[in-house]
Amino acid sequence: MDDVDLRILELLEENGRLSHEEISKILHISRPAVHQRVGKLEKNGVIKGYRSIIDWRLMEQKIKVLIFVKARCQNFKEMAGKIVELQVPNVKIVECQRLAGEWCMMLKVRVNAPEDLTNLIDEMVKHEEVLETSTTFILSTMYEDGWKEI
Repeated sequence: MDDVDLRILELLEENGRLSHEEISKILHISRPAVHQRVGKLEKNGVIKGYRSIIDWRLMEQKIKVLIFVKARCQNFKEMAGKIVELQVPNVKIVECQRLAGEWCMMLKVRVNAPEDLTNLIDEMVKHEEVLETSTTFILSTMYEDGWKEI
């Protein structure tokens, strides 16, 4: 991987819809060279996929929270998988991060209403591995996933 590959990644991270033609013009290299490099980055798993950035403020799941979890278990990945797979109406678990420190897991969650969050936490604590949770409501987002909302 060289500086050109890194620049291609930066451009695609900013706008995943850029065509190879547009990238070639920005970087002053041929379109086939861009095509070859992007293909190699995809094949090697550096580029895992493409997605849309959604303005959730315009949708029903406007409330975003962080849930910190303390847990005790033999298999952390298995326990985290059970939590991420919970099916609670009007709840979307967006991220699950393993942490070092006081809390061992952090979930980023979107919900329609506070009672939906209550339902999720009620389901989470049914798992005996979950010892404690702490929830923080996100008031506003300045920067997320490479997208500035300032």
